[in-house]
Amino acid sequence: MHLRRWWWGILVLGLTACTSAVKPPRLLVLWHALDPERGVALARLTEAYMAEHPEVAIYIEAFPGPRELLNRLQRPSERGPDLVLIPTEAVPELWESGRLAPLSRWLEDPQHGLSAEDREDLLAPMAPGSIPFLRDGWIMYADGERLMESGFEQPPSDWTGIRQVCLRGALDLNGDGRPDTAGWIAPRDGRMLQGWLIERSVDEAGGLIEGLEFMLRVGCGRLVEPRAALRAFLDGETVLLFGPTRWLSTLEREAEAGRLRFRLVLAPLPSPSGRMAPLIPGWGWDLAITTRDPAQQTVAWSFLRWALEPEIQARWAQEAHALPVRRSAGMQLRQMVGPETMRGMMWGWVLEGYLEEPLLSRWDSQRLEEVMGLLESGADARMILERLRAP
Repeated sequence: MHLRRWWWGILVLGLTACTSAVKPPRLLVLWHALDPERGVALARLTEAYMAEHPEVAIYIEAFPGPRELLNRLQRPSERGPDLVLIPTEAVPELWESGRLAPLSRWLEDPQHGLSAEDREDLLAPMAPGSIPFLRDGWIMYADGERLMESGFEQPPSDWTGIRQVCLRGALDLNGDGRPDTAGWIAPRDGRMLQGWLIERSVDEAGGLIEGLEFMLRVGCGRLVEPRAALRAFLDGETVLLFGPTRWLSTLEREAEAGRLRFRLVLAPLPSPSGRMAPLIPGWGWDLAITTRDPAQQTVAWSFLRWALEPEIQARWAQEAHALPVRRSAGMQLRQMVGPETMRGMMWGWVLEGYLEEPLLSRWDSQRLEEVMGLLESGADARMILERLRAP
């Protein structure tokens, strides 16, 4: 009996020792408001991280949209997440309110931080409380056949050419004397203007506004909601489409399935004045640390640092149909697909002409939406420009 109790005690001690030796993974909570497709891509990315770092478990909570996420994030009673993926334009306000943890402690770490070469490799600006993680840009899509009918072998490289395509490509199909297919079409989205107005003078901004106002006034261009804009282009209702780089994946899928009824061509956006290099204006989402627990912050930084690795950024850009935020990742992607392919050309424009407005000088989104409404209402271009530039 005593011998049996002795062996039982040894067994209990052994099991206790084994249990204490195997620590449960540290849990990180990550909030985001990405659409379902990109939410799946993010889940795959965190799974890859956990496979390499079994000591960490990442739990993801998705929100219906950015507004719901930001409202929850600002509640003082909420414990909140350890990591959050937020719209870049929301970073300044969250930083000023003290909601984001400063990153300088880790950025300057000689072993686990970002070197001067790493920072130089970033294509998007970095804020004190966040790192760039996901970016989209604007480019010009064109129906190759109808473009040639308008007298252009390639998409126009300036706004004079865009006006010409717009006027020549607008067709009156029902014979009522008014064009019912647009030569130019773009989403009704304030970010379109924000991207074009990066570091622009008043004269250059005025040229853009006048160009948009002219095309809307003569009826050869339209501003519509993003999904409607893409559908109109797929249905052959327009020659040119200004839209996000992400749409290239949709158009490629349509072409592979045999549903694209025209030859697709791409081009970067001409600068408003025509005197500057073509643009790839960008916007997107940043990763930030929100926990106040120093131990949690350290683990959260390890994920942020891992997510910025060139190989990880290249994989993430492919799966999320996004722009890479590192130059080296963009070079990898361009070499992988070939510089002459449509996607390879797009990566080349990103590497040569990517622009993103500094966080502290971003245009007010409400004012941009108001400008869009003024454009659609037929307001005079000078009045619109005055509203845009008002203090």
